[in-house]
Amino acid sequence: MFTGYSDKTVDFFWDIRFNNSREWFHPRKAQFDEYIMNPTKAFSGELYDWLTEAYPNEHLNLHISKIYRDARRLFGRGPLKDHIWFSFQNEIDGRENAPCLWFELGCEGYGYGFGYWSQPAAAARFRKLADQDPKELEKLIRKLDKQDVFTLEGPEYEREKGHGDDHLTHWYNRRSFSISCHRKYDALSYSRELLDAVKESYAFLMPFYQYFNKSYRMAD
Repeated sequence: MFTGYSDKTVDFFWDIRFNNSREWFHPRKAQFDEYIMNPTKAFSGELYDWLTEAYPNEHLNLHISKIYRDARRLFGRGPLKDHIWFSFQNEIDGRENAPCLWFELGCEGYGYGFGYWSQPAAAARFRKLADQDPKELEKLIRKLDKQDVFTLEGPEYEREKGHGDDHLTHWYNRRSFSISCHRKYDALSYSRELLDAVKESYAFLMPFYQYFNKSYRMAD
């Protein structure tokens, strides 16, 4: 059962940042499991059980990141990540970067939200859906505008795609999307109450996930 993270979780992430080598990590693997991986597995597992019961038609899968970086893409960095994340999504074979609900924690803090880190073809499908049914997107925009927990993030095209409705342009011109909440470590992160907070957030974000999942599954 998830009971929260701890100061030892944070300390171990900082230790990784300043001792980023396999030689340092290997004798401390048990500590990594105790402070980071085991609570993350418990946390994500309880969220997965709740999501599959609350939203059975979404057929979500759980993914937990590995601590080791891809050795082909180190680019001068150490072999270890100083953060960990998990996500829930439903991928289509042959299509990468499905929309997801995510949680991440690392040295500086933690965060959670919705993400759709799309490729150009996927962004084009989103714009196609927005053109076909702008009212549904407008409803989601109003929903996001009425709260102050989550922020829309994501890079925009240098050359605007444009849209007749100014209210949609801020979304229409994005190359990818993240509706995110970023927090410093606090009492919430050290307690089981974090589970309820993220459940509530995922329930709020589910309509966004469902809308972008619809565009993800459209034909090109």
